[in-house]
Amino acid sequence: MPEQFPVLPQVGEIYFVEESARAESALLNSCLQIGYFILGVRTIGLAAGPMTGFEPDKVTEEFFPHGRRRALVVVYIGRPAPDAWYDRLPRLSYERVFISH
Repeated sequence: MPEQFPVLPQVGEIYFVEESARAESALLNSCLQIGYFILGVRTIGLAAGPMTGFEPDKVTEEFFPHGRRRALVVVYIGRPAPDAWYDRLPRLSYERVFISH
């Protein structure tokens, strides 16, 4: 077993023995990093967005054939056309949303 983590000595037992704990932690951290990636892309002025409706197993086969990684999301990145944006949709009024007593 790898060296112990000083502030949490039982980490070895949690992450190196319990595969489910390791997988759950990896998925959560991956999703957080996807969010940071999208924010970073947008920060430099590009459009970015996660896409759904793809087949993750097929993407994994194509790009990660050795089984060490798997696809979680496909993100489009690019420069939007000048007329790509819609006007902001109407919002509910404060009075309609919040009931005062």
